[in-house]
Amino acid sequence: MYIRGHHVAQLDPLGIMAANLDSHVPNDIITSSDKLGFYGLDESDLDKVFRLPTTTFIGGTETDLPLREIIRRLEMAYCQHIGVEFMFINDLDQCQWIREKFEKPGVMQFTLEEKRTLLARMVRSTRFKEFLQRKWSSEKWFGLEGCESLIPALKTIIDKSSEKGVENIGMHEFHASLSGSSERPGQCHPLEQIFCQFDSKLEAADEGSGDVKYHLGMYHRRINRVMDRNITLSLMANPSHLEAVDPVVQGKTKAEQFYCGDTEGHKVPTH
Repeated sequence: MYIRGHHVAQLDPLGIMAANLDSHVPNDIITSSDKLGFYGLDESDLDKVFRLPTTTFIGGTETDLPLREIIRRLEMAYCQHIGVEFMFINDLDQCQWIREKFEKPGVMQFTLEEKRTLLARMVRSTRFKEFLQRKWSSEKWFGLEGCESLIPALKTIIDKSSEKGVENIGMHEFHASLSGSSERPGQCHPLEQIFCQFDSKLEAADEGSGDVKYHLGMYHRRINRVMDRNITLSLMANPSHLEAVDPVVQGKTKAEQFYCGDTEGHKVPTH
């Protein structure tokens, strides 16, 4: 499951793969009778109880589980709607961290309030994108299609970072950027400033090069409402070679650490 689970993950909600008659996606990795035989097992072995190794977290507080339940829990972790490919990582601690985040029982269970927060963030990001597209349909920009879940994911990262004491978060985007991701995670620009950049009534001198708006970056300090703490969000200005923005972010991060005396990277992390 660790190595090949992503091959059978349910990543095709529209059934597009089914239209390609030349492709074959297996329904499972182990549980069908022909695959059990490959591993020297048969149907009766599925009810045998096995002791769990220390490298797995599927048991929670349990140390022994039937093989059928072991397979079910591994399939729930690695063969659902998220495909995880991580066994190429050479660092054992990193692999164990990923295992714990996906295997721990109940890790994908959310409270009602958490679900409402995720839904609200998803709706806000998509509605904002739809408004810009409807209002300025001829403007050059990149949308969120296919990456809508990126917004609540980014905001969750910001929330957790603020909870850990982080005060400054720097981000960057490459050429195929997302206007929604640059504007919505922390409402980085005031709305009037965003709309002004799209307004065709601007003076010619204010229109810039005509490139997408967020290549110029932004800087904004706001209250993180979940943690009720101030946090600074910045989107780096893209250099002329857009793919070279990584060292720009690293340099700015080091400067922020230097001027706020954060030698350990607790307030301005480098990851």
